Amino acid sequence: MMFTSLVLLTLLPAVLGQSWQQYLNGLVQGLNSDGLTALASASAALNSTPNGQQVAQSLSTGNWTLFAPSNQAFNTAPINLTSNSTSIWDLLSYHVVSGNFTDQTSPYPNITLGRTLLNDSSLVRLEGNESQVLAWSKGSNGIFVLNNGTTVSVVNKTSYQNLQVLVIDSVLQIPQNLSDTISNSTYDLTTLAGGLSSITIPTPNSPTLLNVLNNASGITLFAPNNSALATASCIGGLLPNSTALIALFGNHVINGTTVYSPAFTNGNNYTSASGEPFAFKTNSSGVYVSSGGSNWAHIMRSDVLTSNGVVHVIDSVLLDKKVNVSAANSAYQSATSVAASMSIETGPVGVTPTSSAGH
Repeated sequence: MMFTSLVLLTLLPAVLGQSWQQYLNGLVQGLNSDGLTALASASAALNSTPNGQQVAQSLSTGNWTLFAPSNQAFNTAPINLTSNSTSIWDLLSYHVVSGNFTDQTSPYPNITLGRTLLNDSSLVRLEGNESQVLAWSKGSNGIFVLNNGTTVSVVNKTSYQNLQVLVIDSVLQIPQNLSDTISNSTYDLTTLAGGLSSITIPTPNSPTLLNVLNNASGITLFAPNNSALATASCIGGLLPNSTALIALFGNHVINGTTVYSPAFTNGNNYTSASGEPFAFKTNSSGVYVSSGGSNWAHIMRSDVLTSNGVVHVIDSVLLDKKVNVSAANSAYQSATSVAASMSIETGPVGVTPTSSAGH
C-alpha cells in the first residue's frame, strides 16, 4: 500500500507545543473514527523523505484543506499511481490546498480556485514558478471538484487541528499539458488542436503554434469549440496566410498571465498576445469575452486547467486580426515583472486583485 503509506506524509505539521508524533497519533485516531482507515493504517509505514520534510514544514503554520480520497477511491485508483515515489508525492501534493475557505464556494457555474502544494517544475509551468491550482464549485449535492473533464464529489467533511479534511470519491488527476488537454474530446476542442498544430511560426526552428503555446509559462487561452470553428467563414479565407492566422489566434491568448474566471470582473485589464485589449461582460446568460472591440463570444466552460495555464471554452471565434506589437511586448514584460513578485495565496485565487499583471 505504498500509495496510502505516503499520504500521511503530507499531514505532519509540527504544531506548536506538540511533536509531530503526537499530532499524527491524534490525526490517525480521527481518521479511523471517520472511516478513513486507508489513511490511518499508513502510519506504520511512515518514513522521512526530503519531500515529506518540506511539506511538513509548509503545513506547520496556517490553515490547509486536504481533499482526501476515500477508501474506495484508493482501492480503485489506476495501478500506475504506485509506479514510483516521486509521482505519488506529486499527486498527493495536488490534494492539499493552502487556506480554509471552501465555505466561500459559490454555486455553479461560478468556480472557486485554491493554490495547491504541487510545484514540481516537470508538471507545473505557471508564471513566477507558482504552484498549480485546484478548481471546485457547488451544486445541489454540495461541493465538487472539476478535474480533467470529470467531477469529483465531496462526500464527507471533517477536520483535525489546522486541517480541514474534505473526503472525495476519486483520486484527483494532475492537469495535463495544453496539447493533451485540448485533444480531450470532453472539451469539444479537437478541431482547434488540429488547427494550432498545423500553423507554423516563421522562425528558424519552425515550431507549430501549438508547440509554442505548450512551452509557454503562464498562458490563458480562449478556445473556440468545434462548432465555432466549423461556422467561422473567415478561417477558410485565412488558410493561405499564416501571418493572419497567427494574429487571429494570438488574439485568443493572454501571454505570461494565467487568468482564471474569478478575475474576469476584478477590474484588471488584459492584453492579448497580438496586442489587442480584452473586454468582458456578464449578463443573465453568462460571461462573454471580446478582443479589440470584435464580436462577443460566450464562455461556455471556464477554468480548464493545464500544466502551464488555463483554457476557457468559447462558442465563437474572436474575429480580430489586428496586431499591436508594442502593446503585446509591454503586456508581457509587465506580466513577467509581476510574476516575479507574486506571493502564495491563502484565499480564493483571482477574487481579490493583487497586481496589474498582463496590462
